[in-house]
Amino acid sequence: MRSAQHLVLQTTSGGVRTLVFCVGLIGCALGQIDRASAQTFTAPTPTTVGSPAVPSLAAQVSTVPSSGVLSLDQWILTPTVGVYALYDSNIHTSATDPMSGPAFHFHPAILADYNSGIHDTQFYGNIDSTIYPTLNSTNNTFNKQAGVIEKYSPLPDLLFTVHGDYTHNTNTYVLQNSLPAPVTSPGTPPPPGAGGIIAAQQTVVDPNDTYTGTGTILKQFSLGSVTVGGTLQTTQFSQNSSQSYNTSSYNGSGNYYITPAFYVFSDGIQSFQSPETGPGSNYFRARAGVGSAQIGLFSGFVYYGQQGSEVNGDGNAGGDIYGGGINYFPTAVWTMNFSVDRLRNISNITSGVPFALGGLPFVPVGVSAATSLETTTLTFKTNYQISQQTSGHAVVSYSLGQQLSGTPINDTTWFADVGISHQLRQNLTMSFDYQYSSFVSPTPQTSFTRSLVTVGGNYTF
Repeated sequence: MRSAQHLVLQTTSGGVRTLVFCVGLIGCALGQIDRASAQTFTAPTPTTVGSPAVPSLAAQVSTVPSSGVLSLDQWILTPTVGVYALYDSNIHTSATDPMSGPAFHFHPAILADYNSGIHDTQFYGNIDSTIYPTLNSTNNTFNKQAGVIEKYSPLPDLLFTVHGDYTHNTNTYVLQNSLPAPVTSPGTPPPPGAGGIIAAQQTVVDPNDTYTGTGTILKQFSLGSVTVGGTLQTTQFSQNSSQSYNTSSYNGSGNYYITPAFYVFSDGIQSFQSPETGPGSNYFRARAGVGSAQIGLFSGFVYYGQQGSEVNGDGNAGGDIYGGGINYFPTAVWTMNFSVDRLRNISNITSGVPFALGGLPFVPVGVSAATSLETTTLTFKTNYQISQQTSGHAVVSYSLGQQLSGTPINDTTWFADVGISHQLRQNLTMSFDYQYSSFVSPTPQTSFTRSLVTVGGNYTF
């Protein structure tokens, strides 16, 4: 049985390579077919769960220059500063030692952008610090980040991107991400509103430095697009170097409109983790699906795929991932989305691994890739443009985790986030956000709740 499972995992892992390779070949073929009639559009970005967004057939590849009003020669400078007050009922999302208190959050940042049309060069830097005046100073954070992004677009439908980033974090996750997420920075901000919301994970105070290099190639066609990329990353811990690890990964995605109303999409990623001590491991996720453009007031998607992992010299794990969702557009300023996602992981890994399963953005507990379980997640998201200056969003998610080995255990997670932002002036935006998360398990000393209230403003010079 162990040999059979190992064969299945290797076959599926090879399927990721095949997926990326085939997507590239399809892209080359489509490029030859569509060369004369190419119209470019923004390719959908794969999300951790659910379908990519519906591709727009009107948007352009070229990057819009920064909105800053300061300039130095041909460089556009966008300095910003965010100042917030917050109250956190469980600052490390801990089940055994919850600490709570008010805090002040400071976030100055700068983005320098030089865009010649074909070349777009961005330098950025920011500081992200939270001070808890009523708690021990060891709980304060002083995170910093700097990097450069170079984009080269020799043709309107072809884009090369190279991104180098340095990030220092005061805290670290209890379990690290097995599949590296895109770097968030002033040059690559998260989506606005509900689309950029994820659950805060369990953390511990453990300063670390991460160096990341990524490269991507985006090719667009009249009815689709193909993206391939890779990442090299090293994370160094200052207090305990044995926790340090290196990550390499490659990924690919593609989409194609088969009719004016329906498109197919696929994406895959595989990562290789090399820790300072202990065995190496690799992780993958690959999926494909069908989605629809907006038809009347609705659009939707369904997908199916596989995920898995393998620890060198130990065992492997894997299982199905599948789900779907419906988007509803009742008015031009109001959007809603409801999705259902299921992840299944069957493991024969005997040793614990310090890496968590990917694809669970609203579960505030890292789920070890060595755990045999089935997780079902129901998520509702909505964005509402109240006025030209005011917008609001809400996210509600429920997850049920059922362990599939040993004593049956059901764990439940609730997550909610509600926020509103108001543009007081052209360069000043005020915001309020409330986030709640809870994890309930029959396992002793694992359950917790967390409430985080944040209010403040962001000023662009």
